[in-house]
Amino acid sequence: MNILTNSHIFSNLVLSIASAFVFLKYFKSQSLNSRLLWGIFLFSISINAGIELLVFAGWKKLEFLHSITQSAGMTLGAICLVVASYSLIMRYPISNLVLIYTVSIGLTLFISILFYKVEYVALIIQPFCIIITLCTSCLGLAYRYKSALWVVFAMTLLAIAAKSQNIPLPMHPLDLNHYIIVLALVCVGKAVRDQYKILF
Repeated sequence: MNILTNSHIFSNLVLSIASAFVFLKYFKSQSLNSRLLWGIFLFSISINAGIELLVFAGWKKLEFLHSITQSAGMTLGAICLVVASYSLIMRYPISNLVLIYTVSIGLTLFISILFYKVEYVALIIQPFCIIITLCTSCLGLAYRYKSALWVVFAMTLLAIAAKSQNIPLPMHPLDLNHYIIVLALVCVGKAVRDQYKILF
């Protein structure tokens, strides 16, 4: 397996490492409940990229596992992103009850895809969560929170990544999708870094 000659393997490796790196570098100062939600979001991306890497490397038996991790990221991960972003931007502490409700809703959506074969749910949930997070960011911008601006950048990049197949660049759409998501995750890390800073 030569990582450098397979662009899909390399881009998945970059995405997997970047997701874990952003979490370990930027989220140490967050509360436990906040770290748990951000961890679910970031590590769902990291694990999914790692599994996809192995599939492209020839481990075809992992295709079913890849579909599971992909569904988890588009449902559970997306729901956790909404609540974690709201907590970050509005400086609202996440209680144990909010944590339980958030994970429960995400798991319910994930299980509905996994067992009831309603894949269209993920296609609706993920864009909807991005829109909600963008709306929260706009509210944060009204308060001049710098973290809100970084989240706007991150959500915009995630939306662009979803349409990577329509971007006229000399790169495979899947690899372009991965690299754009890496940029979005870096913006999320910057948002955490600047949580208590004011724009102007």
